[in-house]
Amino acid sequence: MTTREQSIYQEIKEKLKDAPKSILERVLGYVDGISEVKNDKQFQELKMHVHEDYAEYKSGKTKLLSIEEAENDIENSISENEN
Repeated sequence: MTTREQSIYQEIKEKLKDAPKSILERVLGYVDGISEVKNDKQFQELKMHVHEDYAEYKSGKTKLLSIEEAENDIENSISENEN
């Protein structure tokens, strides 16, 4: 692991160390979605979706999504882009 990768890993680890299970599950869903992304356009769309979800959560407009709902959204987005 490079120094940069180690730094990123440590930052993620620090930010998530006290996170509740529901947040960790959501993050895992995003990571899985990113791992399956096949091109930059799909990645940018997923990134935008993550930012929108986070902004809505922080503003109090929405509660956390279930991991199943997040996975379904990611799968639908990827499927739409493959067609």
